[in-house]
Amino acid sequence: MYNNRQEKKTLRKSKGPIESHTRTVIKAISWRIIATCTSMSIVYLLTKEPLITLEFGAIEVIAKITFYYFHERGWQKVPWGTKKHPLATLPVNRDVAPDDMEKIKDYLKDLGYID
Repeated sequence: MYNNRQEKKTLRKSKGPIESHTRTVIKAISWRIIATCTSMSIVYLLTKEPLITLEFGAIEVIAKITFYYFHERGWQKVPWGTKKHPLATLPVNRDVAPDDMEKIKDYLKDLGYID
């Protein structure tokens, strides 16, 4: 579930909806593929130079994926437009064991919070 200790530590400290660093990177890469192809198409249409188009694409993809990553991580700190889960404020000292998770699910079902 967790890719490394730092990510796990980050997830525990958060009190709201969170996104792992890995997920942010994967989203950035998928978007960059689309955006870079678009930008390279425009450069090629304007210059008709394949080498310039490829050079532009290489520089653009590295620069913009870096900026996008920090943009996404910054937005994780902005609570506007997000909803906190009511249980997110409970202080949890350790990971929930699978057996305990089942007990919690059963209890929430009994209380009518989940189906």
